[in-house]
Amino acid sequence: MSNLKIAKKLCNFLIEDAKEDLSLVGNLADLSGFDFHGLVVESVLNQFKEAYGGLWVGGAAILTQDHINFTPNTLNEIFHKGDNALSIPLAHIFNIDLEFGFLTKIIAVTTPYGIFKFRCFGAQSFMQKIESQIQHRNT
Repeated sequence: MSNLKIAKKLCNFLIEDAKEDLSLVGNLADLSGFDFHGLVVESVLNQFKEAYGGLWVGGAAILTQDHINFTPNTLNEIFHKGDNALSIPLAHIFNIDLEFGFLTKIIAVTTPYGIFKFRCFGAQSFMQKIESQIQHRNT
């Protein structure tokens, strides 16, 4: 099968091991004469990671015939260390659920190697497209 794009959704992916990079913020604050407290920001982000199991990284989820691909947007590439892009083969998905989320619902995708969560407006419709593509692949 080809990797023809079926749907695209702007979203936030919960990345368990996302690492923030505050160097640009610190440098901009220094240039602007602001007092930037990086340790305070890091402490707040660490508490957030503990509470939610990671950081929500903004970007786009793209459903293809074979995968769900997540690519961080430029801003999140700048403010996070490492490569937070990910690709989930549809063949590896054995469950998909819609969970409650504040403001937007959360799609939870279960695979043999973990549960991946992303949140977006129109989550139910996007989840139905994913389910439809999985069913189409299995026929």
